[in-house]
Amino acid sequence: MAHEIKRSYPGKNADEIYEKVHQVMNRMADKLAMKYQTDPAGKSGSVDKMGVKGAYTVKDGEVTVKLDFPMIFPMKKQVTQNIEEKLDGLFA
Repeated sequence: MAHEIKRSYPGKNADEIYEKVHQVMNRMADKLAMKYQTDPAGKSGSVDKMGVKGAYTVKDGEVTVKLDFPMIFPMKKQVTQNIEEKLDGLFA
């Protein structure tokens, strides 16, 4: 089941946003023992573990995160809320 999260950061360029999102995703991947791949040139990255997949792309002023969970995944809401909170506080 796919879910998309989009956040805007007016006045921030892609490099600034990518650096912050990369830090968040790197910490999350370490904490949850997920495989993390990043593409600094493409301002994107992805995580993967046991059927849970996430990918992000950054453009000037915004980030889009796409999450894909297995049909039965009890922590879907918790994971989604955690990511939304991190993105909401990205430049706080």
